[in-house]
Amino acid sequence: MRILQVHNKYRPGWGGEETVVDLEAQLLREHGNEVQTLSLWTGELEDANVFKLFSAGVGTVWSFRGHRLVRKAIERYRPDLLHVHNTFPLFSPSIYWAANAAEVPVVQTLHNYRLACANALLLRDDRPCEDCVGRFPWSALRHRCHSSSFFRTLAVTSMNVIHRWAGTYRKKVQAYIALTEFSKDILIRAGLPSDKVFVKPNFTPDPGALVALRSPRVIFAGSINRAKGVHLLLEAWSRLCRPDYKLVILGDGPDRPMLQSRYAGDSTVEWLGSQPRNTVLEYLATSQWVVLPSLAYENFAMSILEAFSVGTPVIVPGHGALGTIVSNGSDGLHFSPGNVASLSDTLRSALSSSPLRWAEWSAAARATYLRNMTAASNYRQLMGIYKDAIKSFPGPLSPRLEKRFVDGTVGDS
Repeated sequence: MRILQVHNKYRPGWGGEETVVDLEAQLLREHGNEVQTLSLWTGELEDANVFKLFSAGVGTVWSFRGHRLVRKAIERYRPDLLHVHNTFPLFSPSIYWAANAAEVPVVQTLHNYRLACANALLLRDDRPCEDCVGRFPWSALRHRCHSSSFFRTLAVTSMNVIHRWAGTYRKKVQAYIALTEFSKDILIRAGLPSDKVFVKPNFTPDPGALVALRSPRVIFAGSINRAKGVHLLLEAWSRLCRPDYKLVILGDGPDRPMLQSRYAGDSTVEWLGSQPRNTVLEYLATSQWVVLPSLAYENFAMSILEAFSVGTPVIVPGHGALGTIVSNGSDGLHFSPGNVASLSDTLRSALSSSPLRWAEWSAAARATYLRNMTAASNYRQLMGIYKDAIKSFPGPLSPRLEKRFVDGTVGDS
């Protein structure tokens, strides 16, 4: 197959969405498919003047630039399928119309909850919020849920309302990929057609041999912002008084300067900033625990997947997608969302466990990865979704793809 990926990047480096896009492209190529990627970066809006920001807000609803770029890419590359990973804010849903006019089926991976929530997190005032799921987004406008800005919130909510009304999400996309059953349920309640939403988790290549002897470390890897709950983690950690363990913070973000200054006197906390993905994987593989204290539901955090692949158990709040990915007492532990005392108690229990108990958690984490999150299983699921999307497309197929369907070879590359 010939696949055109489309992705609006939020940031440079090894962010979760960017990692997934790169890994999927590599996976498809390894199985004989051709992949091209068309991307834009939101960073081009930094320090933009008022006119450019206004244009970007309008373009969130309908981007003539995005439509043109995708149309030209289709003309140049002649893909069998368009796989969209993120349209917001520079591409917009206009690209679905461009693909439809060019008679190219569309698959959309839903990396966040943008179609159900203006801030994409289902989070308000440090608590999960579903006020706008399946409803007109009055609440989002009232609370200025996107970047604390009424106009930015208006741009996102207008995009969702207008394209629901126009039938874009229902008619112009042949298949949606949700990363968990929890996410699928949210997005169907938000209005997506249930027969078009498929569940496929993220994946990571198998690292092979595991590290048996682990350093006494707990790892957080991700963006350092309030929604990720790093402030809760640091407060919970300060209650432990475990000088024999280190808390290692991998990543960067707007809250890092303030938090690093506040806990500068704690020698058990190490701030390593943004690191290459290989370095992050090495820390995950050689440490005893990974913790993701997010206030939000999350979707499918790559740090959990990567931790499981190397047999490292994970501590998460027991809500949303996180509570379904990590099984409490099996491949990790749950704590009460947003509760510092509960997180501290859970950390204390984890660090005080016997080597035998930790080995059981580790084995279960690795087993979860092998069961659901390998490259091989992901490829089978992905090609199955592609096949369903192509079969359901109302227009004619390319001659090459028509032949492959007749021969029954789609997905067998």
